[in-house]
Amino acid sequence: MKLDGEWIVVEAHLSGDLLPEEITSSFRLSVAADTYTVLTGSEIDKGKIKYFQFTVPMGIDIIGEDGPNKGRTIKAIYKHTGGFLFICYNLYGDDRPKVFTSTPEHKFYLVRYIRAEQ
Repeated sequence: MKLDGEWIVVEAHLSGDLLPEEITSSFRLSVAADTYTVLTGSEIDKGKIKYFQFTVPMGIDIIGEDGPNKGRTIKAIYKHTGGFLFICYNLYGDDRPKVFTSTPEHKFYLVRYIRAEQ
């Protein structure tokens, strides 16, 4: 799976607002097949990923098993292009986003990641 590996946040938008780098610089995403781990400062979120690679845009379900998202399923879309991984999460609803954007109206969490240096 081409998403496997360690990813760091380049920029993140929540409900249309750019999150400060002081906050996002400690965020790290690790993907291994159908599992994920997110480190946000000292907090760890772990769980499963269910891929929907044949949808347009490609979708994923983030299924929290340990940490702040335990018991939640977060619908998201993703694309891997130009060396970046873009994920647009719907943190507040059951519908999967259809576009890679974050505005106050739909409250999506849009993150642009880059692979961590190995």
